Amino acid sequence: MNRKAIVDLVAVVFAAAGSLACSSPGTPRASGAEEAPVAERRFPQLDREVPQLLATHKAAGVGIGVLEGGELVWTGYYGEQGPGVPASADTVFNTASVAKSVTAEVMMALASEGLLSLDEPISAHLEHPSLSGDPRYALLTPRLLRSHRAGLRNWPYEYPNQRPTFIARPGNAFSYSGMGIEMAAQFAENKLGEDFEALAKKYVFGPAGIQDMSLGRRRAWMQGRLATPMNAEGEYVEIDDGGGRLAGVGEDGPWSGADDLLTTVEAYAQFLAGVLDDRWVSEAMAAERRTILTSLRDNDIWGCPAVDAEPGGSDNGVEVPCASHFGHSLGWMVYRFPDKTVVKHGGNDFGENALAIYSVETGDGAIILVNGGNGIFVSTQILGLLGQQPEIAAYYRRLVRKFYGVELAAPTIDGTASSRSESGP
Repeated sequence: MNRKAIVDLVAVVFAAAGSLACSSPGTPRASGAEEAPVAERRFPQLDREVPQLLATHKAAGVGIGVLEGGELVWTGYYGEQGPGVPASADTVFNTASVAKSVTAEVMMALASEGLLSLDEPISAHLEHPSLSGDPRYALLTPRLLRSHRAGLRNWPYEYPNQRPTFIARPGNAFSYSGMGIEMAAQFAENKLGEDFEALAKKYVFGPAGIQDMSLGRRRAWMQGRLATPMNAEGEYVEIDDGGGRLAGVGEDGPWSGADDLLTTVEAYAQFLAGVLDDRWVSEAMAAERRTILTSLRDNDIWGCPAVDAEPGGSDNGVEVPCASHFGHSLGWMVYRFPDKTVVKHGGNDFGENALAIYSVETGDGAIILVNGGNGIFVSTQILGLLGQQPEIAAYYRRLVRKFYGVELAAPTIDGTASSRSESGP
């Protein structure tokens, strides 16, 4: 399998998952407790280890945010934003498919306001040049599109002549589709007669106080702040030379609902804090956010192995508990464990990687944004070092081994192998 095919394939699950002298040590954001928060205690370890992770895996830079109890308590920036420019709180990262988490919240906010239904057919407000003539098109709803059950491939380029057709009856099977996410957002825009990003600002960005975020439009305020992608070979690739969707996109370009969310760490932390306190959704819609609509628990590709069968492997043969149930909700991945529910979204592309994750019960979470085509290796190890979600970190290490053939060792935290905490109750 070639590198492009691997990137495309792994982007599904990780969405579903420089100069080291330029490192900026972590900064505690808030603390009033007698004992320092876990993230604050550990940031010196990140200062020691993250620069080496960037060097080892040929990634340019990373921004990290840690939430505890739904509040941002720590941020850290390491490596470079671009050639000779340190990563910092001002850096605007491309988070790839993490965009889907934002458009999900916008759709749920609009439904909470009664402006649309997640179960109404999109065909009344959206025509598609190659799908509308198929009777199955009338079955498509925002719910099916948002939970990857539309029966469509990821993007039009995966079809001959870029003309999408159904590969399954809508509602019958899982098929990850960024194109489907875009169609749901376009439906909302057409029905309400307002630019979808304008709707995002009105119903989500505004209530969260977010300024530094854009749905794939390169804004004037990003000048000198936008992270430069770094490919898997460790070479910077200018955005306009990379051939991706962002090339040539400016203020008046098209928005993107499924890819290329542009944000700072702190802006996304504001968004995640709003998600955690259900700021723009009804109680019923908040429950739907956590409801698994498309199960992946027994999926042949993404199913979770309970035990590492290789002694000396990434978890040294230690049993790692798998989620009892996991899969897609209305725009997030949900993992249910006996004692907690974890919600996340990832993004992975040729020059960037991103992960947003939180625990429903505690409000603890993390944002890890990398400008590097090998960023999945970096974000997986940082997630392990943070120690908030060791089961998810272990699951990611297995996926990295499966798809990339790269062995990532379980990190050691404060002198104790994290795999001890992964053994479960």
